[in-house]
Amino acid sequence: MIAQYANAQQPFGSIKGTVKTSDGKPGESVTITIQGTTRGTTVDQNGDFQLNRIKPGNYTLVTSLIGLSPQKQQITVKTGETLTVDIILSESSQRLQEVVITSGKVNKFTKQQSETVAKMPLLNLENPQVYTTVTKELLQDQLTVRYSDALKNVPGVIMQLENNNAGSTVTSRGFSTQSYLRNGVPGDVSSVTFDPINIETIEAIKGPSGALYGSSLISFGGLFNRVTKKPFDTFKGEIAYTGGGFGLSRFTADINTPLNADKTLLFRLNTGGHHEGSYQDAGFSSYVSVAPSLTYKIDDNTTLNIDGEYTNQKANNFYRIFVDGSYATGAHSPKDLNFDWNKRFIGDDITIRPKQANLFAQLDHKFSKQWSSRTNLSFLSGTEDGMSGYMVMTAHNDSLTRNMSYENYYNSYATDIQQNFNGDFHIGSMRNRLLTGLEFFSLSNRSNSTFTTFDKLNAANPGAAYTDLTAPALLSRVQTGPFSVSSSLQNTYSAYIQDVLNITDNFLAMASIRWDYFDNKGVKDASAGNIPDGAFHQSAFSPKFGLVYQVVPEKVSLFANYMNGFQNNSPGKQPDGTISSFKPSQANQWEAGAKFNVLGDKLSGSISYYDIKVKDILRSDYPARPDFTVQDGSQYSKGVEFQLISNPLRGFNVIAGYAYNSSQYKKVDPTLDGFRPGSAGPANLANLWLSYRLPEGSLKGFGLGFGGNYASKNAVINDSEDLFVLPSYTTLNASLSYEKSRYGITCKVDNLTDKKYWVGWVTTIPQMPARVSISGTIKF
Repeated sequence: MIAQYANAQQPFGSIKGTVKTSDGKPGESVTITIQGTTRGTTVDQNGDFQLNRIKPGNYTLVTSLIGLSPQKQQITVKTGETLTVDIILSESSQRLQEVVITSGKVNKFTKQQSETVAKMPLLNLENPQVYTTVTKELLQDQLTVRYSDALKNVPGVIMQLENNNAGSTVTSRGFSTQSYLRNGVPGDVSSVTFDPINIETIEAIKGPSGALYGSSLISFGGLFNRVTKKPFDTFKGEIAYTGGGFGLSRFTADINTPLNADKTLLFRLNTGGHHEGSYQDAGFSSYVSVAPSLTYKIDDNTTLNIDGEYTNQKANNFYRIFVDGSYATGAHSPKDLNFDWNKRFIGDDITIRPKQANLFAQLDHKFSKQWSSRTNLSFLSGTEDGMSGYMVMTAHNDSLTRNMSYENYYNSYATDIQQNFNGDFHIGSMRNRLLTGLEFFSLSNRSNSTFTTFDKLNAANPGAAYTDLTAPALLSRVQTGPFSVSSSLQNTYSAYIQDVLNITDNFLAMASIRWDYFDNKGVKDASAGNIPDGAFHQSAFSPKFGLVYQVVPEKVSLFANYMNGFQNNSPGKQPDGTISSFKPSQANQWEAGAKFNVLGDKLSGSISYYDIKVKDILRSDYPARPDFTVQDGSQYSKGVEFQLISNPLRGFNVIAGYAYNSSQYKKVDPTLDGFRPGSAGPANLANLWLSYRLPEGSLKGFGLGFGGNYASKNAVINDSEDLFVLPSYTTLNASLSYEKSRYGITCKVDNLTDKKYWVGWVTTIPQMPARVSISGTIKF
């Protein structure tokens, strides 16, 4: 162990350091405590730890983990100084992993620090914004094979539309959103299915977050950020196969290796092949994903990371039914419809073929102990061709309309350049953390497509017409067009700054502001001579403020925030020929709550109340001038969220959440005002997962998992004329597993009680019945 001192004028002393295994790997999950006190912390995934506000004196620092021999070191903490301690464990990384797997002491379902949520290293207890982290350990425990299933662990989040785009459309705090961000920067513009093969964590960041993330890739309810796996400096890998009901067949591999002797060049490859059918009489998705990652440690202060993601997919398009005219006949629920939910009405030869090829580069450089730089470059490419469709059911006569589209091509390309500078320094006795950043984001689209209403048939008794919709029949129908050939280009230029000031050791303030300049070049239509239409530019400011007070230092904090988000609005042509310019719509959130991390990381979570008001929404000027558009609409969303992550007993881990949301159109349309938006989702949501793994004995490594989700009823059509409600539901899942250092076996049952339920946003989408899956993993 090596100890040294760095001057830092503070009223107390502090301790920080690193923990590494005997083979040089970070000692993640090891506990650091001060003997004879209640002070302690857990080593993070980088091997780092820190203890603040330590009274001057002589102490014994204990490094421990159940199953390992504790290591002790005598230390001296001095006033106004930071003691740095570097610890080398006697165990190897392989031995440490074995202990972590079987001991169950570590709260494996949580991470207490993030570099991307606030674009600076910040502990959860220091951040006035609420976020939930879904870890890879939780995904492995639940045998998660679909990205959308991972999001079921986030309080207040529910899938509204499962499709091939950005991991499904979900609702957060009453607003629909998707998962477009990767490691804090744009990470997807394609329509391929996300695969969790290279996910380290998923960060669900709550509330309007325009101050750091702008408007293009987030919603007023929040955003989702995928944090990907990184290479490390030892050879290691695992290969897994999963098979299950409805044609599930899945192969994955995760292989890591250094590429040179001094371990400055590291490589990791995550890859997988996935095929999945449907419980209906048609429907499938098949794809291959490859995600290589290369890390080059140029010197002690500079690191370059280069990542790639490629996916090639073929699928029968996602399933959507719009229900129309239900009120007139008293059909107010899917159960009231005369409809066979096991029929898909679109055959397997109607396919869509999306691809993506993305490249990411990140250069980190430390100028000094106080200042660092991060440069991000992203090049995103998505292509798609094929056939897809959706259906509209008119309840009063069981009529089902099949609407189909055909794409010769749909291409999306994006470039993102982001430069951040971070500072961590003192102003007198106050710690100050500063972020300044610049960003350029460019998105272009090109498409060549046509749309047709293929036919109408009786949903209850379709007869021979059921099989009329085939790929040759649709191609014959659309070959004469007309085809829409168009292109678009949007550029966004941004600058932002954020400051976190420790007014005292326990009380900190955060302030952020972003300026966005949105330059929409318009849409070029070949049929109109490729003359840009709808071009406009718009600028917006987005502020954010937050306060945190640690009632119990490093254990319990109270927080409050004000956050803003915005959405750009294009000019509109009025019926009298005039052009109206509109400003961005604004969402303003006030939130207050508490976060906690106590009992040595065994119990953590948060509870908060939020109030979001959206103003400057575009709406029809009804009843005075119903054909004119004005900008004075508003919408409210408020609620309570609670999350709990616990390790109450050795080997026993719990994650639970509950959310209540009240949303209302205030001034949008006379038929909607006062009602809950269909996109807001159910008012009440709950999630739970219990995991127990035997830590010792002859069955050591044997594990049980059980949990599920609850959603209250969801009015997907809710206004003065129509009311169509998806019923409330509770789904349960269970798993059995056996985990050893060299292999693992898991059996999972999804929808254990074979519950029949639906999700949707205006649409009605039946969900998968009970399915059994079995997975085997070999580790080396």
